Amino acid sequence: MHYYKPVLAVFALALTGLFACNSNEIGESKDVNQDKIYMDYNVSYTEGDDQVALNFQYRFAGAAGTTLVLNKPSQVKLDEEVLKVDSSKYGGAFYTADKRYTTFLGNHNIGFTDISGKQFNNSFEFAPFSLINLPPTADRNKDLVISYNINGLNANDDIEINSVDTDSSFNYHQPGSSTSITIPAADLRKQKNKELSFEAAIYRQLRLEHTTSEGGKLMLTYRLKPVKIKLQP
Repeated sequence: MHYYKPVLAVFALALTGLFACNSNEIGESKDVNQDKIYMDYNVSYTEGDDQVALNFQYRFAGAAGTTLVLNKPSQVKLDEEVLKVDSSKYGGAFYTADKRYTTFLGNHNIGFTDISGKQFNNSFEFAPFSLINLPPTADRNKDLVISYNINGLNANDDIEINSVDTDSSFNYHQPGSSTSITIPAADLRKQKNKELSFEAAIYRQLRLEHTTSEGGKLMLTYRLKPVKIKLQP
């Protein structure tokens, strides 16, 4: 069993640097080369919430480029629902939707039409993510295996385990198609509390089948509520 323990500060700094470089400027799609529009799709959910949040952006010349308002006849549809542009909540121009979790499970389609009428349809599955066979107790002197379930695990998936409310924190990433993460006994022995509390999340980057030459990405984030396991002895 393999487990990974990256340095959180470095990871957070890298993410901060990435988003800091993104442009929040707003342009219009009619003013740019249509083949240079980058598609940036994000779908996120936290266990227990009623809604799944979808945030789509179109950028000129790459992932960090100027955000674009889609001029008619250009548009974006989610399952045939035309989305409207907004710029009041996030940076730049974006298209959002909030969908009820219980009815959003399953397959969906994002349809982007550029100014010339060319269509780019991309489908994705919103699948439930869960921990399975979670033991009520764990031995501090034995490795603890956390198993999980989600449809279609692939090489671009990243499962993350983070400690919660502890004086000895840990963080693990499991890339690829493995269905478990191991928390080593060495970390369990460091816990002064009688309970181990942690949360799990999946970061799933899905391939877009139809894009402009500039490309794009679809990132799905699904975060679970913290769970607790009693530690023995």
